[in-house]
Amino acid sequence: MRIRIVTSVVVGVALSGAVLFGQDSKTPASYAVPRMPDGHPDMQGVWANNNMTPLERPAQFGLRATMTDAEFAQVKKNLASMTDGGDAFFADELILAAVDGKTKFSSADTQTGNYSQAWLSERVLDNRTSLIIDPPDGRIPPAAPGAVERARAQAAARRGRGPADAAQDLGLSTRCVHSGTPNLRAGYQSYFAITQGPGVVALRTEMIHDTRVFPISSGAHVSKAITMYHGDSRARWDGDTLVVDTTNFSPNTNFRGSTTGLHLIEKFKRVSADTIEYYVTVDDPAVWSRPWTLMVPLKNTGEEMYEFACHEGNYGLPAILKGARAQERTSN
Repeated sequence: MRIRIVTSVVVGVALSGAVLFGQDSKTPASYAVPRMPDGHPDMQGVWANNNMTPLERPAQFGLRATMTDAEFAQVKKNLASMTDGGDAFFADELILAAVDGKTKFSSADTQTGNYSQAWLSERVLDNRTSLIIDPPDGRIPPAAPGAVERARAQAAARRGRGPADAAQDLGLSTRCVHSGTPNLRAGYQSYFAITQGPGVVALRTEMIHDTRVFPISSGAHVSKAITMYHGDSRARWDGDTLVVDTTNFSPNTNFRGSTTGLHLIEKFKRVSADTIEYYVTVDDPAVWSRPWTLMVPLKNTGEEMYEFACHEGNYGLPAILKGARAQERTSN
């Protein structure tokens, strides 16, 4: 599949010091947000995250949230030359290669027979330099005191173990248990279905078809003794913005090294007929020296979302373990 190039005009707004994506100057005055019977914005539908914008800002852009026209044109030119071969690209690897001026690309995926791009959705490109909008440098903040030492201790505890000595050695996503919260994967099973009802909003992910339920409630979170993969969420409306506060994450959940102290503030704001701005503020004082915020523009697909059969019959897991044992026999 080809990359779909979307030219966007970026307009400043007063929401978390952020910027609007993909809107022209006529949109704020002319767009009327559709409403549910209770008067709140109607965000129902299937929305996609197929963005190519990198999570963190490449160093050469400094504090600039967008590329110049010349930089953007050069990046598009580099991308065109790198995608002719059809090799699949994941996460930020292709856009970072294009920003670095490379004109040839080979996917980092070498474990599954090297996917072609036919397996992934078209990616949408704009001139933003990072998903992260705070801190101003567009980078994940430095580690909190003790975080590096804790990561080293965890790595040392795993030393000497293979990647599949037991089922528990495999990641939750490989075992089809949990796809991560927040789920920022783009281009591969990166669709979300939003359903609203009286006093509740549900967010269903395509990846592993999990459903997060957001009760509209000012009540307290459950006891800290109760932890869950998706955490415990409470939601409220701030004008036309849905604000979701989530704590109580399972110790088995790991968002970029997070702990059970992870605290998420997510905001959903419908800004046009085809766009919801999705803001995520990540705070874990044990991991990062300060909170940080990103914004992903979710695009309306007008399509249905079907069950994602991760391991049909769960044959994948025993096959991985058998393969690891066979590999051990041949290497001894």
